Amino acid sequence: MNSLRLFVLTAACAVLATPVASVAAPAESSSACMTPHPTLVERRVSEEAARGLPRLIAFVNRTQPIYQVRLDDAVAMIDAERERRNQCITASARAISD
Repeated sequence: MNSLRLFVLTAACAVLATPVASVAAPAESSSACMTPHPTLVERRVSEEAARGLPRLIAFVNRTQPIYQVRLDDAVAMIDAERERRNQCITASARAISD
């Protein structure tokens, strides 16, 4: 009788957890568009990059001893943010077209 109870309990938990799992794990389009909370360094780098490449280079050279971010790291941060935005736009366009 214990194995039957365990089986029924497992099946009931699986049935009850399915709606919760679908809410907890959003669709691909919304997960790509969720805005991550940028760190202070990422926020500062993106602000300086918006002002232009010379300002970004000067910022990185000036703050490298403090933030320990090299120019290639700053460019990688900016590229990652742009890639995340492009994925969000693509996923949103797919969701609209479906």
